[in-house]
Amino acid sequence: MILFFDTNVLVDHALTRSTGQALEISFIIYWAKREQIQLVISSGSLYTFTYVLHKQGIRQIELKDKLIEYLSMVTIANSDKNTFLSGLNSKFKDLEDSYQYMTAVQEKCDYLITSNISDFKTNKKDNIKTITPLDFVTNIIGKKKGIDY
Repeated sequence: MILFFDTNVLVDHALTRSTGQALEISFIIYWAKREQIQLVISSGSLYTFTYVLHKQGIRQIELKDKLIEYLSMVTIANSDKNTFLSGLNSKFKDLEDSYQYMTAVQEKCDYLITSNISDFKTNKKDNIKTITPLDFVTNIIGKKKGIDY
């Protein structure tokens, strides 16, 4: 299983945003590490993540340490020209979301985990499911563990 984290998942977790699902994201990270499940992000996510943390007052050594911490948990996806062209030619209204989605598809991710599920209209032929952190914890991890919520 390969999981793709949308940028908002990283930001929600790092800043423990009340609008996000930081606890559920922490559980996914813990579970993925324990189960040796690959977590993938796009390089664009890292740029945005760095920018947002900096804007929130996390700077210099603290920022570098935080980035190293997250980079130790994730794999950075390779995006090429075709990834971006596919995004441009998709039916997504938001181009950044289309790039994220196409990157996850190119990396053959099983799940795209995002806090903004309504922004992603998946195509069944892509063999990827878009899911919130809470739904992933309850419906995927919970079912694997035989826990019925």
